[in-house]
Amino acid sequence: MLSFAQTLNKLQSISQEHLLQFWDSLQEPQRKQLQGQIEALDLEQFQRQQALLSEKPTHSSESYEAFTSYSMRVQKADKERGLQLIASGKVGCLLVAGGQGTRLGFKGPKGMFPISPIKHKSLFQLFAEKTLAASRQAGRPLPLAIMTSPLNHEDTLSFFALHNNFGLGQDQLFFYSQSMLPFLDKSGNLFLEDTDSIAQGPDGNGSALQGLIDSGIWGKWKNLGVQYLNFILIDNPLADPFDAELVGFHDRQASDITVKCTQRLSVDEKVGLLMYRGGKVQVVEYSELPESEREARLPDGSLKHACANISLFCFSAPFLDNLNGASFPLHLAYKDAKALGKSVKAWKFEKFIFDLLPWAENVRALMYPREECFAPLKNSQDPDLIQQALLKMDQVIFARITGVEATDRLFELSQEFYYPTPSLLKNWHKKPLPSIDYIEAGNFES
Repeated sequence: MLSFAQTLNKLQSISQEHLLQFWDSLQEPQRKQLQGQIEALDLEQFQRQQALLSEKPTHSSESYEAFTSYSMRVQKADKERGLQLIASGKVGCLLVAGGQGTRLGFKGPKGMFPISPIKHKSLFQLFAEKTLAASRQAGRPLPLAIMTSPLNHEDTLSFFALHNNFGLGQDQLFFYSQSMLPFLDKSGNLFLEDTDSIAQGPDGNGSALQGLIDSGIWGKWKNLGVQYLNFILIDNPLADPFDAELVGFHDRQASDITVKCTQRLSVDEKVGLLMYRGGKVQVVEYSELPESEREARLPDGSLKHACANISLFCFSAPFLDNLNGASFPLHLAYKDAKALGKSVKAWKFEKFIFDLLPWAENVRALMYPREECFAPLKNSQDPDLIQQALLKMDQVIFARITGVEATDRLFELSQEFYYPTPSLLKNWHKKPLPSIDYIEAGNFES
């Protein structure tokens, strides 16, 4: 660890010595904590953050071309191929879950938020059960990695331990924590969250793949034969961790990255958009687009930029293996933070996974109906809407499995129905919806 003199010199070199203002009142463990943060401070990164604040927003002079490398339909053979790849152990899933439930008014990791309509299963439980059901369908344990953050890592591990990993085996469930970046105040300076800690936050999902590699998890998976990685976010309970259609399509197209996107609703929808810029596929944030491009339409009246990014991706192993050295731009937002016990507004900096797209040679996309793949949980107004979305999807899946329309009432399917085995398909063929509220594979009436 740095000496006090070295710590002071480092801070003086960037005019941030005010971080030591409480030094004399700190106990030795507190001093070590603060010194550790200062020692870990990347000065070049900090200077990049400061420079970003002083940059005037400009729109690229490059043309924005419509992204056309997407398909509206999946071939039946794609799903069959995807199921074969999953069953042969060639697919893993990375679930990004570094956030807290602050905007939901929930104390704890967002993944612990109860969301299903009948059983009130947490997001973590839903995704664990999806993985378990997909494993049964595949006839083998499928690997799931969960990226946490230093804000919620221990709570997440404790939650899974408390629930015996929701049935997942120790050899198929992996955890690692993402990095942090310091907040900056309105003047562009570092500040203290507490007397012994610098205010900082998770550095965004852009670091997820590098973290998977650095943790050694990706190396283990590759040795086991994993060739494709599905990437999903914790706050979207309609995301499919083992999406056979996506994997099969990705394999057929020999893609580096395949994006599962959805139709943009309107010119006012605040979503990132897939497009070509500078000859490369990119996602451009709504706020970073000129108004003329946000509202641009094709001669037939449809939106020029139709593909909305919802952060669902499939990556190929060769692309991941060549990832070292990929640099990410920083994105900033003015958000709530804590400063010495007070709530303040500060600049938060993040890296986003979609900034990997320009590094790929072959990018394709599947455009799905929103109701089948996207129900984001962001704030306290969302849970009711999401439960409605989950119910509608359960109704669709029940009709698809049984050939019988579900009655219009509240119920919840177990995740087994989303990854049906041959016996489940046989047992439920032409079976009506049972009268019970929570329906499992064994609840059919003969």
